[in-house]
Amino acid sequence: MKTMTCRELGGACDQRISAETWDDMVKKMTAHVMEKHPDVAEKMKKMHEEDPDKWGKEMKPKWDAAPEE
Repeated sequence: MKTMTCRELGGACDQRISAETWDDMVKKMTAHVMEKHPDVAEKMKKMHEEDPDKWGKEMKPKWDAAPEE
């Protein structure tokens, strides 16, 4: 289990999000941003349309470096 904040994952707040796997974290972060930060969700959507791998390339190393709980 790892915990990161929305802000650490490119979001806008310090909400802590916990997940067992990177894929689970992506799902939880996506749901959080869509619900709480529609403006950030729109930016992420545009980034994904331009380069589907950009966010993951930037955030996955942060996930890998985060300590296990």
